[in-house]
Amino acid sequence: MPTTLKSAACLAAALTAGALYANPASAQDYVDPLSQSHIAAIDDTLKDVIANQGVNTAAIAVIKGGTLAWTGYYGEQAPGVLASARTQFNVASVTKTVSAETILRLVDKGALSLDESMAPYWVDPDIRDDPRHTRLTPRMALTHTTGFPNWRFFREDYKLALEHDPGTTYGYSGEGLQYVAKYAEIKLGKNFEELVLDNVFEPLGIKHASFSARAANFKNIAVAITEDGETPKPYCMPGNKYCVGEGEYSAAGNMVISLEEYATFLISVMNGEGYSADLIKDRNRVQVTRPVKYCDEEAPGCPKAQGYGLGWVVVDEAKDKILWHGGSDWSAVTTAYFYQESKDGIIIFLNAPNKFGMDAMPGLIRLLDPTSPIIDQYELWAARE
Repeated sequence: MPTTLKSAACLAAALTAGALYANPASAQDYVDPLSQSHIAAIDDTLKDVIANQGVNTAAIAVIKGGTLAWTGYYGEQAPGVLASARTQFNVASVTKTVSAETILRLVDKGALSLDESMAPYWVDPDIRDDPRHTRLTPRMALTHTTGFPNWRFFREDYKLALEHDPGTTYGYSGEGLQYVAKYAEIKLGKNFEELVLDNVFEPLGIKHASFSARAANFKNIAVAITEDGETPKPYCMPGNKYCVGEGEYSAAGNMVISLEEYATFLISVMNGEGYSADLIKDRNRVQVTRPVKYCDEEAPGCPKAQGYGLGWVVVDEAKDKILWHGGSDWSAVTTAYFYQESKDGIIIFLNAPNKFGMDAMPGLIRLLDPTSPIIDQYELWAARE
């Protein structure tokens, strides 16, 4: 059985001088993370992760000062085919960042409003008889305060429901992203995938990412392999018991994209491209509390605020703000974040059975950014797994 990533955690402690941030006491003291010794250490660690720890495919990007500074590819895209810059990864819930940024760009154009009721345009039949549906707004969907469950199929009745009053309580919800996408479609008379293409992918020159399932794209996707060695078809659950149909999309998951194209997107977000300074400030503001780094609020080094902004988890530290999102499903564990002021960031895409990806992720983040508050969250998730 694969082991946890203890080797990477130990190695990271010795690599602090070559990591994203050299001095934990000051987020302004940056160093070059691309020394040959550091790259060699990353390579050695990732080779071990692929060979011995159950991860099938991995891709890592380091962004410095808003520029893609380094990428690494490990494992195989498919049997006998090495991972490369062409490899596309199912990024799971990191898809939500593209959906959220599409909505924000449409808000900036005046096509949508963050605080209008979505009810005149879309009401899910499951909640039509609940009068609280009139309170639902795009802002609630992007801050995960709709009151919806994560997915309706987690409920015994398999129906969507308002489990809390809209706007009152944080509750992570893929249904919320689906809901705001449907609202945008109906209000603007365009399929949401078209809105993503028009407002995000095409302006950024992203040509190969796929927001929906497209058979023509399957050859580029990293092949998922279960713990038992099974290789389900792309967009399928183990045993091929359920497969996403051609052209179907989820605003909350299943986008496939290469590492470099997602880096292009993330750098655009860092730079606030596509919308105004006021909307950037709104995006970067913690609007609902959600712990990421678990610490006493009064303790030195504990974030000033942490929770959801508009579509992104925001960790407001003393000298910088981190915007982050992760993704996780049965075959993928992904993470992407950046520091707003320094415009430094990392992206890690793992194609792996969920447990093995979760075991690996904390050590990989620590290897690149040893003082990252995001490590706490992944250590908690790995322990739960």
